[in-house]
Amino acid sequence: MPKKHNKKLFIIDTNVLLHDYKCIYNFEENDVIIPIVVLEELDKFKKGNDQINFHAREFTRELDKLSGDMLLTANIPLGDGLGNLHIDTGRDFSEKVSQSFPERTADHRILAIADYVCNANKNKTVVLITKDINLRMKAKSLGIIAQEI
Repeated sequence: MPKKHNKKLFIIDTNVLLHDYKCIYNFEENDVIIPIVVLEELDKFKKGNDQINFHAREFTRELDKLSGDMLLTANIPLGDGLGNLHIDTGRDFSEKVSQSFPERTADHRILAIADYVCNANKNKTVVLITKDINLRMKAKSLGIIAQEI
């Protein structure tokens, strides 16, 4: 009998979307979580003619197209054979995150979400995807798997 595949949960950092706005389709049948702070950060990059500005605008358009009339509080299907996309509006800092990172920076808010998702989904692999090596090291120090895409 084939082993049942456990869905993974991938949390995506802003810099990954600024590099490839369609990256949300690269996670096969696994689910993708975008912290709302990432949408806030993307907003700062929308103006300009550089590639990252293009990716910021295009991701927002892609999200609008995917969600259609659905609220972003729902799980949004990414397509046939793919997982769902979910926007996480933020989580309280756990004691561990608060003690390690008392400042409420965007990166620390993302870590608070990743920590919450890990604790709420102990039966699933949760991975923070970021191009920021320092954020990866902070995540790993909290016991969160972190990878560059």
